[in-house]
Amino acid sequence: MAEHFRRIDPRYDRELNVDVSFDGQSQTGRSLNLSLGGMFVECVRTLPIGAAVALRFKVPTQPEPIEVTGDVRWIVPAGSSLGSSSGQVGIGVRFQGLRARDVWALNRFFLT
Repeated sequence: MAEHFRRIDPRYDRELNVDVSFDGQSQTGRSLNLSLGGMFVECVRTLPIGAAVALRFKVPTQPEPIEVTGDVRWIVPAGSSLGSSSGQVGIGVRFQGLRARDVWALNRFFLT
């Protein structure tokens, strides 16, 4: 049975470069939307649902990059009608806990 969940944090359309690390490998993607609870990352290859990932990205409201772990909650596979025109795929990642300074920086970033 699939686990159902409801987002409680509003999503903001923000494009950022995101480094995604999984199982000793990494790739760089681009966020399409972002919230305090997670983000959607457009990338070259998808990862398995449930995969533990480490994300690293910069926002203009903080000099240090945000580094947070998360888990893949959903994917947009290659060839999907939800995919981008560039043929890239994507992953929806739920954050596993942001530091207080990162929450502050993201909230300021969402207001810009």
